[in-house]
Amino acid sequence: MNARVERSFPRSAACLPEIFAFMEAFFETSGVAEPHRNPTEFAVEELFTNLVKYSRGGTQDIRIELAREAGRLVVSLTDFGVEPFDIRTVPDAKVDLGIDQRKPGGLGIHLVRRMVDAIDYRYEDGRSTTTFVKSLE
Repeated sequence: MNARVERSFPRSAACLPEIFAFMEAFFETSGVAEPHRNPTEFAVEELFTNLVKYSRGGTQDIRIELAREAGRLVVSLTDFGVEPFDIRTVPDAKVDLGIDQRKPGGLGIHLVRRMVDAIDYRYEDGRSTTTFVKSLE
């Protein structure tokens, strides 16, 4: 079954319940099984909140696209009017260090990388798009 939806949300963490409802509706109509939902929701929450907190220059809504294609879920978050930020270049968090030796930050992206099967990034004309793939197999 192939399905695709997209919607834009104001750049505010207060939109997270609305984003989760949007995702849940898509999961239901496109038949995404329960075990794949939580990792996908976590990844979207982490990426969305990072865009809200750290995207320099962003004032426009953030677009979220969800697609189910041939045994996989493809999710894109697009931010407009911002500087580039490729999460693939962020160093892994030092999870093997003691809590008192760690620097704050980076753990969310570290976890996202381990919960999804692939991450891609594109930047063009002030438009920053992070796409991840989650296998539904």
